[in-house]
Amino acid sequence: MRLTPILAFAFALASTATLADTTVHYDWLTQGEVSGELVLTRHDDGARSVHFEFNDRGRGPFLDTRFEVDGSGRVRHFESRGKAYMGAPVEEVFTYEDGVAEWRSTLESGEARSVSLDAFYLANDSSPEYLAAMARALLAAPGQSLPIWPVGTASIEKLAEETVAHNGESKLASLYAINGLGFDPQYLWLDEEQELFALAMGWMGLVPQGWAEVLPALDARQQSAERAQLADRAAALTHELPDAYCLRDFRVLDVDAGRLRDASTVRVEDGLIKAVGANDSIDCSGLSVLEGQGRSLIPGLWDMHVHVGATDGALHVAAGVTSVRDLANTHERLMETIGQFQDGTAIGPDVYRAGFIDAAGPFAAPTGNLAESLDEALGYIEQIHEQGYRHIKIYSSIHPEWVAPMAAAIHERGMRISGHVPSGMSAEAAIRDGFDEIQHINMVFLNFLAGPDDDTRTPVRFVLVAEEGGDLDLDSEEVQAFIDLLVREDVVVDPTVAIFDDMFRHRSGEVSPSYAMIADHLPPNVRRSMLGGRMDINEENAERYAASAQALLDMIRRLHEAGVPLVAGTDALPGFTLHRELELYVQAGIPNAEVLRLATIGSAELLGEGDAVGRIAPGYRADLVALDGDPLDDIRAIRRAAMTLQGQRLYRPADIHRALGIKPFAEPFELDD
Repeated sequence: MRLTPILAFAFALASTATLADTTVHYDWLTQGEVSGELVLTRHDDGARSVHFEFNDRGRGPFLDTRFEVDGSGRVRHFESRGKAYMGAPVEEVFTYEDGVAEWRSTLESGEARSVSLDAFYLANDSSPEYLAAMARALLAAPGQSLPIWPVGTASIEKLAEETVAHNGESKLASLYAINGLGFDPQYLWLDEEQELFALAMGWMGLVPQGWAEVLPALDARQQSAERAQLADRAAALTHELPDAYCLRDFRVLDVDAGRLRDASTVRVEDGLIKAVGANDSIDCSGLSVLEGQGRSLIPGLWDMHVHVGATDGALHVAAGVTSVRDLANTHERLMETIGQFQDGTAIGPDVYRAGFIDAAGPFAAPTGNLAESLDEALGYIEQIHEQGYRHIKIYSSIHPEWVAPMAAAIHERGMRISGHVPSGMSAEAAIRDGFDEIQHINMVFLNFLAGPDDDTRTPVRFVLVAEEGGDLDLDSEEVQAFIDLLVREDVVVDPTVAIFDDMFRHRSGEVSPSYAMIADHLPPNVRRSMLGGRMDINEENAERYAASAQALLDMIRRLHEAGVPLVAGTDALPGFTLHRELELYVQAGIPNAEVLRLATIGSAELLGEGDAVGRIAPGYRADLVALDGDPLDDIRAIRRAAMTLQGQRLYRPADIHRALGIKPFAEPFELDD
C-alpha cells in the first residue's frame, strides 16, 4: 500500500499569534483501533512542530516536522525528517527569504523568485496537520485559491458541517475539499477555530485523542458529499446509447485466435452482442452507427486485484477496464460502491467480489473479519458464503494450521480460496492444504527464500525478495518441482508484478518506472508524488534489487510456459497500473495475444463468466474498448483508448481524463449530436 496524497503532501498554518507552547494529541485509527498518533505542538513563537507515525502491518511513516507561516498562513519555513511509509529516508527543507523560495529534499530541489510570499509550498512528506495548514491558508486567500510551489494551483470549498460530541463536549466540524493536489479532492475536517479535527479515510482515520466514536458519523457525511460529486461527474460524462446500435468499420480482436479481423461490424441489442462480421454482412439499417474508422476493438480489460472505491471507477473505465475483482473490502462499503456503479451515479466497472479473512494480531490487515480462533474463522466463512461471495482471500496472519480446515470449509460451499501465504508457512504447504490461487509473485519467491525466523507479516516479505530474489536459480530442480506442483494442482498465480518492479527499481528522486511513460500526461502534483521511492535504494543495493526485479519477470515467463494460469491484477493506481502489468508480461516474454487473452476471456473463465463476457461474439456483453493502434503489434496501444462501452453506456476516455486533470492519450471518439 502506498500513502494517499493526504499523507504524502505537507501543509502550513494560519496565525502567528503569540501563545504559550500547547500540545494536542490525535489518534490514528485503523478499524476503530488506535494504530498511531499525531502530536502537534504550537510554540510560543508561532511555529508548529508535529510528530506523526502509524503502524500498518509493520509499515508506516515516522516523521518529525516543523513549520512557520506568515500572517496569511503561507509557509516561510518547513522541514521534515524521518522515514516514509515503506521506509525510504525523508529529509526535506523549504525556506522563503528575501524574495527567494528554495526547496531541497531527497527527491528534488529547486527555487522560485517572488517579491511577496504569494504561493504555498507543497511538501513531499509531512502530516495531516500540514494539510490543515494549507486549508487555512486557502481559506484566507483571495478566491480561496493559491499557486503551489513547486507547481500547480490549489483551491478549497466547504461541503458540510457536522456537530459531534464526546464526554459531554460538542464540536462543530466542517468538511472541506481541497482541489488541485490529485485526481480527486482531498478531504479533511476542521473545527470552529479552523484547527485540524479529523480525517475520514474508510478503514483508517484521524481524530483528537479519545474521540474515535465520532469518526463513523464524519465518514458517513463525507461519503454523502463525495457521492454527490461523483453523481454530477457521471451525469456529465456518460452517453446513453439506444437499445440497438452498430459499431462499424473496426478491427475486431478475436481473443481465441489471437488476431484482428479487419473491416468488421458489431451489432448490439439490449447491451448484448447480437452479431459480428464483415462490414457488408451485418444489417444496421435504421440503427445508430458508431464509426470505428479502422480502430482496434477489444473486449473490456479485467483487473483481477483491486480494493475498489467509488472514486476509482472513472480511472478504471478510462483505461478500458470494464471488470474488476475486489480482493479485500468491507462488505457494506463494497456493496454501496457496486450500487453506485450499477445505477450510474458513479462511473465504474463491473465488480466481482471476494470475501476476506485474517487473524487478529499486531500485523492484521486493516479491514474486517479478523478471527481470534479457527472457529471464528469458520464462522466468517459461513457469513461470507451467505452474503453471496464465491471466493475468499486469506491473509498473512492466519495461523498455518487453520489453512486446511478453512480450505475444506470454503470448498464445501463451492467457493475458491486464495491469498497471501500465511507467515510461517511455505507456498508449497499452502497449496497442499487447499490454496486455489496465490496473490503476489513475491509469495512464490518466499517459498524458497523465507526461513522459520522470517516474519512475512511484516515488510520482510518485500525486503527478503529484493535482497535475494536475483540469486535464486530458477532452473533448479527445487523451483521446477514447485512449478510442476502449481500445474498439477491447477493453482492460479496473481503476480501484481508492477508493484514489485516499481518497489525494487524506483530510486527516490526519479519518476516511478511504472508511470514514467505517462507522467507528462498527469496532473503536476500527481507526477511529483511519483518521485518518492518505496524502498531505500542506493548505490550499494541498486544493482542487486534490479536483478531481483528481473528475476520476477523470468519466473512469470517460466510459469506461463509451464501452463500455470496467470491473472492480471494490480493492487495499485487504477487503470494505469494494469497497462504497466500487461506491458511487463510482454517484457517477460509472453506474446501480446496471450497477454490480451489472459486479461480478457482468461479472467472471465476463471470466475465462471466465460460464456457471458470477455469475447467479441454473439451473446456476450458489449463490454468493449476502441483503441488507437494495434495491441498485437505493440502492447502500449492499450493506453490509447478512444472509447469504452458498457452495454448502452458509452464513455470517451479523453473526456474522463480531462475531468481528472489528465492530458488525453487518444483523440476523443466522434459522436453524432
